Amino acid sequence: MPDTATDVRAPQATYRGRADGAARAFLGIPYAAPPLGPLRFRPPQPAPRGGVVDATRFGHAPVQTPPPETSFSILREEQSYGEDCLNLNLWTPAADTARRPVVVHLFGGGFGYGSANVGHLDGAAFAAANDVVLIRPNVRTGALGFLHLADHFPELDQTNRSMLDLAAALRWTRENVAAFGGDPDNITLAGLSSGAFTAAALFGTRDGPALFDKCWLMSGYATRILPPEQARRITEDFLGRAGIAPGDMTALEALSVEDILRLQAEVVAVNLAERSSPGGRTLGIVLDGTSLDRHPELAMRQGATRHIPLVIGRTRHEARLWYATGRMGEVDEARFRATLARFEGDAAVDPLLAQWNEAMPGASWAAKEEAYLTDRIYRQATASNAEAQRQGGGRAWTYEFAWEPKGPHAWLGAAHGFDEAFVYGLHRPERVPVAQTDPDGAARVAAEMERALVNLMREGDPGWEADPKVFA
Repeated sequence: MPDTATDVRAPQATYRGRADGAARAFLGIPYAAPPLGPLRFRPPQPAPRGGVVDATRFGHAPVQTPPPETSFSILREEQSYGEDCLNLNLWTPAADTARRPVVVHLFGGGFGYGSANVGHLDGAAFAAANDVVLIRPNVRTGALGFLHLADHFPELDQTNRSMLDLAAALRWTRENVAAFGGDPDNITLAGLSSGAFTAAALFGTRDGPALFDKCWLMSGYATRILPPEQARRITEDFLGRAGIAPGDMTALEALSVEDILRLQAEVVAVNLAERSSPGGRTLGIVLDGTSLDRHPELAMRQGATRHIPLVIGRTRHEARLWYATGRMGEVDEARFRATLARFEGDAAVDPLLAQWNEAMPGASWAAKEEAYLTDRIYRQATASNAEAQRQGGGRAWTYEFAWEPKGPHAWLGAAHGFDEAFVYGLHRPERVPVAQTDPDGAARVAAEMERALVNLMREGDPGWEADPKVFA
């Protein structure tokens, strides 16, 4: 018998959720078929229709090896991992006919980890406080989501499976969210870091820009798109280490999850400069010509997103996170020179070095390299994407998150990813150690950022005039 208090009948199926504070939660909803066996490295396929779906508990998070926990990272929670991870979590104040604004938020994690099931976002509190619907999809990460196999397995010609997973979640939202009290014609797509890069990649697809109506990107852009030849080198290294011959689909499908995670860790760099520079050793969005047929920033300049109000944000000290977590190693002048050469070429090194020495006299080489990477990877991309959006006839707003923790965490500054919890109202401050160093200041900035996101969702305008807006 249906439980009328928690059951929602939608076009796809009937979903049985549960109460969650002042909201209702529907967790682990399958939006596509499990990508198992022969579907492992293929685009998402439709989920079964009909029946009653138990949506009272989280589904699997994507398989991954999370980075080491630090004293300032969000507190870890237990969760289950599995390849059967194409599910989403939804929070709504009420499953009625109110047609509330909807936001679909994709987690970050360097294209290799992350989850919609845990973290510092309180979906129930955010939805109830703002009378909106929040959806958080899980998507494939790492090699399962991004390994470019088309050159060696022609039948696997769609590389950006994680992006296609996100598109499938957005299609599910368009079709079904009205049954949960959401407005299918008012969907804001948001993402952090690799989640934002993945969201922005949809700008360059044939039907991606039609799947949502507004967009909020945090430290991820319609840039850093890998050319096929760069992605091919990563794949050849991966297959070589695995001992898999080109075209041997049986061996590819037989790889264990443990082997996949080990191999991707071996072929991908952890150093931010090595990952993000031209030709770097990384997984990510690939311009494969099938799942992604236009460079997303070019698509913006050509007007593909002119109908989408777009907010693009960054933090003041983006790159500091990589130094804080020990992933950058020792930095001296030779290392900084090598970093500059990676991005700008040998001829540019001496003049750039002189500029940074003049701009930061007495600073350490690590501090100079960090400031350079923040500027090169994040600030310049923010400005470039905003210009592309405006050139294409659309509206764009940019922001800089400049709030900094106090006390023992003060040295972190406004590091990469710190703004995510604030954008969603910081409703779980106990799970964000840096916010606890300045509770009043953090709450003030969070309220302002949450209001801006909700303004974008409702009005198509975050509500600020001076650009970039500084949140501090």
